[in-house]
Amino acid sequence: MSSRPDPDHLHVVLCTCPPNEAQTLARTVVEQRVAACVNILPTIQSVYRWEDTVVDEAESLLMIKTTAQRSKALFALLAERHPYAVPEIISLPSDSVLPSYLAWVHDETRPNPESTNTP
Repeated sequence: MSSRPDPDHLHVVLCTCPPNEAQTLARTVVEQRVAACVNILPTIQSVYRWEDTVVDEAESLLMIKTTAQRSKALFALLAERHPYAVPEIISLPSDSVLPSYLAWVHDETRPNPESTNTP
């Protein structure tokens, strides 16, 4: 069994961020074609330890859909543009996806698209 991810698999990437940054981060990753779609859960309450202090604050959760092949570029872009020193970026591979949805994600995350699709 290979430890390398199957480039055809869909990955759902979770990323928390300040609510005022959510829209910008979401648009950036879609515009840069490292994600096909981002759902923004506008307000979640996060409790975590940071620098020996328990923090309790409102954040937004980005649910980002990409492919295994594009996840490395997505992580790099998020890490570069994210306002946190240590952003939460977690990739969850999905083995069961509607084939037409997976095909759409692949089309929308191609680094060099053959044509521009308009909605």
